[in-house]
Amino acid sequence: MTARDDDELSSHVHRVAVLIAAGIAPVSAWRHVAEAARPADPVLDAVVERLDAGDPVARALTAVATERGSAWRALSAAWVVAAASGAPLAPALDAFAVAVRDRAAAQRDVAVALASPRATARVVLVLPLVAVLLALLMGVDLAAAAAHPLGAASIIIGLALAVLARVWMRRLLRAAQPPPPTAGLDLELLAVAAAGGGSPESARRLVAETMRAAGLDGGPSRGGVEPRRSRADSRAAGEPLDALEALVVLSRRSGAPLGALARAEAADERLRARSAAREAAERLGVRLMLPLGACVLPSFMLLGVVPMIVGIVSSTAAVAS
Repeated sequence: MTARDDDELSSHVHRVAVLIAAGIAPVSAWRHVAEAARPADPVLDAVVERLDAGDPVARALTAVATERGSAWRALSAAWVVAAASGAPLAPALDAFAVAVRDRAAAQRDVAVALASPRATARVVLVLPLVAVLLALLMGVDLAAAAAHPLGAASIIIGLALAVLARVWMRRLLRAAQPPPPTAGLDLELLAVAAAGGGSPESARRLVAETMRAAGLDGGPSRGGVEPRRSRADSRAAGEPLDALEALVVLSRRSGAPLGALARAEAADERLRARSAAREAAERLGVRLMLPLGACVLPSFMLLGVVPMIVGIVSSTAAVAS
């Protein structure tokens, strides 16, 4: 999802939260928000269609979320956790909307940081083509140059370097992406579950089960977050407790509210992911100099300068003979 999609989702969820806080039933709240959307949002319409068919809100969101990406799956998980734990829906939805809006801001930050490297990459990748055009404008017989062994080798190697540079730069650009939409999600859901008044341990189990059912704990291949290991697994492996279990233990020992601890940790994790993504984007401008120096400039020479020299030499030799 783009930053604009996240903004729209955040706005819809915030409106639903306000309506629910005003005493409107959740089903009616979704209908009102869908009717008020300008322009009409097909996702909201799909949710309302499910509700009109008699599905509960949680089931309607889950059905729609399977086709709409991880942000909608996260909303579905948040709703399921709030409903199962008995947590107030309006505050839970407000917190989710803030988290989605924060991710949208992170996407914009990274997009701004990536603007210059992307422009640089586009300009640099045109250089080999400029070399060919320059040779043609100077009257170089590229066909004769390509027929010469040196010219043919130069053109082949130059094209190979141009392709390598393109692949290399695309990989570098893909590596600098916005933070994942599920950064801090398990902690945010733990805060929602804790608001239901149950035990910290039951809140943690509910979060783990809900994320697993929503497909948000299957690792990168499923677009989710890495699953956090259970306390028993961590102890058996001699590892420290994971973040959720550590917060449960801290809440038990200190008497501090688990929800406040989890929400603060979720905000910190999103901030760390946002900072890491921005730093990666800013480093990209320097790293793009590697394919420029190693591939693009040599390709420029091999496609433009060397065939030009070979063509001139061939023409001179033909005239002399």
